[in-house]
Amino acid sequence: MYQSFLLSLVAFSGLGFAKPFTQVTKTFSFPFKPHEGVTTVEGISRPGRLDWPKLSPGPNATTFDWWYFDAVSKDTNETIVIVADLYGNDTLGLPTFGGGTTVGYIAGNFANGTLFESFGPATSGTTVKAGPKGINGDWKEAGIKFEGSSLELPYVTYTVTIDSPSAGISAPHYPCGLNTAGQNQEIVPGVYWANAQPDAIATADFVVHNERVAFEGYGYHDKNWGSDNLRRLIRTWYWGHGRVGPYSIVWFDTLDQHGKKYYSSWITKNGKVVAQSCKDKAVVVEPWGGNTQFPPEPKAAPPNGYTISYDLGDNKAFWANFTREVDHQVNDIYRRFSGSLCGGIVGGKQYEGRAMAEQFQHPALST
Repeated sequence: MYQSFLLSLVAFSGLGFAKPFTQVTKTFSFPFKPHEGVTTVEGISRPGRLDWPKLSPGPNATTFDWWYFDAVSKDTNETIVIVADLYGNDTLGLPTFGGGTTVGYIAGNFANGTLFESFGPATSGTTVKAGPKGINGDWKEAGIKFEGSSLELPYVTYTVTIDSPSAGISAPHYPCGLNTAGQNQEIVPGVYWANAQPDAIATADFVVHNERVAFEGYGYHDKNWGSDNLRRLIRTWYWGHGRVGPYSIVWFDTLDQHGKKYYSSWITKNGKVVAQSCKDKAVVVEPWGGNTQFPPEPKAAPPNGYTISYDLGDNKAFWANFTREVDHQVNDIYRRFSGSLCGGIVGGKQYEGRAMAEQFQHPALST
């Protein structure tokens, strides 16, 4: 049972802001059943719409869109992950509850390592309102609501609440650019990404099975969407985010089903961008400590951790080491875990912190 849940994320961008633009608030209603016609997938960013819905008029059987939130305690093993999903029947390999597209996901773990996880259908659909003052979403029967302020403000806040009896520090950005119009949102052909809060101050307070979990730590919010079944697009990806000392980092190291690698790097120091790039090997993630086969096969056990190497240019590099400590979601094709993180500029002071990471391990397509 999930009751009285509150997750608050606050981030300070530390960047300048674009000139104001005229925009009206728009309401999007997505029914539980998938759209039966053609769905248009947004590929190029539009002003003020980084966190808006990306599928028009809504998800059909072969498209997906989600809003992802997580928080990692700075002191314990406690974590929380919340996802407000829109997905077609076979796009993500997740429960569809009779073919529905509007599903909520809640997972995490207590300080003692005990896990909790639940999928819940929003059987009467979902509503998302977005405009110049921000965004809010209601996944109704799934019990998930989120509200975010305008990303143009110096302090960006998100609040996620859960009422489900049944069950910062960095600026917004796209894969290869900041939060401005005209950015390419595609991180891999057919898969798109927008990162509204790469790092934030997080406060979580909730009750699971009559046991309270409350912590302060590091928060994160992004969204992904796509034009096809994810297994047909992605062979594997290594993704994660964390904080070490004054640095906030996000990494994406991806292999598509045609054997091509894609990268997206992001580092800030005290809110100021140190590095952001989609160039070849901008950030290279390598597993260590056993189970290091690449690409990882379905059902393979996860590695003990990753080394994460960022190319900063001018013969400079940032290096981090992630050690897996707690597994949060485990199935044949997907792993998510949290753990310790250490790193810094190579040759400079090294810091310690915490991180969340995930690994997809899809089978190769039949030829």
